[in-house]
Amino acid sequence: MQKDKGFSLIELLIVVAIILIIAAIAIPNLLRARIAANESSAVSAVRTINTAEVTYSTSFPTTGYAGTLHLRCRGCQRRKRCQHDLHSGRIAGNL
Repeated sequence: MQKDKGFSLIELLIVVAIILIIAAIAIPNLLRARIAANESSAVSAVRTINTAEVTYSTSFPTTGYAGTLHLRCRGCQRRKRCQHDLHSGRIAGNL
């Protein structure tokens, strides 16, 4: 009687199951690392913007910067007063 060469179906299923278990463990860790990298990139961008604002406000103290400037919309120009609620981010008028 000759022995067949190759793998049996059970052996292949066990190998596939082991690979799936390893993937189930590794994928969430990789996603967490990606989220952490995105958060650190965002923190770096905010620091850069803050540094630019501080530099600008110390260079031009009487001018102000984007956080204090307000461009009037067409509706405000017609009414000669501002209808915006800038603190809540809501705009009551046509831009």
